[in-house]
Amino acid sequence: MPRSSQGSNRVGFDSVVFADSASLAALSCFARLTAARDAGRRTLIIPLVDRDAAEAITARGLAEVRALPDAATEAAPQREWIAAQIRRHAPRHVLAPLGLMGAPRAIDYFTTLRAAMNVDPGRDLLFFEERPYVLVPEALSLRLSALGVRLPPATQLQSPRGRLSFSIRLVLGLTPPIFGALSERLRLSRSLKTAFREASDWDPQRALGPKLQPVTEPWTDSDTAGIFDLAGAIGETSGLGNIKTFTNRMTRHAATARSRTPIERYWLSLPGAQEPDPVTDTY
Repeated sequence: MPRSSQGSNRVGFDSVVFADSASLAALSCFARLTAARDAGRRTLIIPLVDRDAAEAITARGLAEVRALPDAATEAAPQREWIAAQIRRHAPRHVLAPLGLMGAPRAIDYFTTLRAAMNVDPGRDLLFFEERPYVLVPEALSLRLSALGVRLPPATQLQSPRGRLSFSIRLVLGLTPPIFGALSERLRLSRSLKTAFREASDWDPQRALGPKLQPVTEPWTDSDTAGIFDLAGAIGETSGLGNIKTFTNRMTRHAATARSRTPIERYWLSLPGAQEPDPVTDTY
């Protein structure tokens, strides 16, 4: 039975997605949105800044998009407003950006949503990997290590390749074209020296930070066709590259989850305080 007919969900949304823009939410969560649509589940996207892609998203049945009312600018009001939206729509799943390198962030979604869900617990909180930013091989491990994330024992992520290799590819434009002009790319490269050093020391099975668990969604050829159709409609194809390049990058990304075929991945926020001894603490 679709959740829209269940009394426990007053508004009828199975998932609510927060992001700076509707386009970022739709491109990052495309496979999940498509699967939910095909299964008769409803999704609401709440963009904090830009809802320009709303018409294309709703026309494809991917989600409903509702503009942000008057946004608060202080940390506590942001948390309270988001918590109020979660209570109002009562979804089973709440999604927000993980905060990958270069991705737009009007607020600190990771900290704010975790705090908001502590205010209103009882549902899944999932952080999505912003696309196309996650197609940069170093982006994920740099972000998780910066957060000090602790992962399940079976989850093995490689430390990012050396900063020199990244910088060469970045400056030469061999990453997705999402980091601006040459001067901006040079500035970004210089700013990441400490981040790469800290990432090399990160031990995801012994870290004392927040616990996350990966959740994957299968990716099909029809998803590739669909995301390029949507990206073309909203003027976002440049970040994806051509279909061949995009497919190759998605395959490399899947290898971080030990998958031979492309995936779309989310990071489930797990409850519970950290124990003083990470070795004996059960995950």
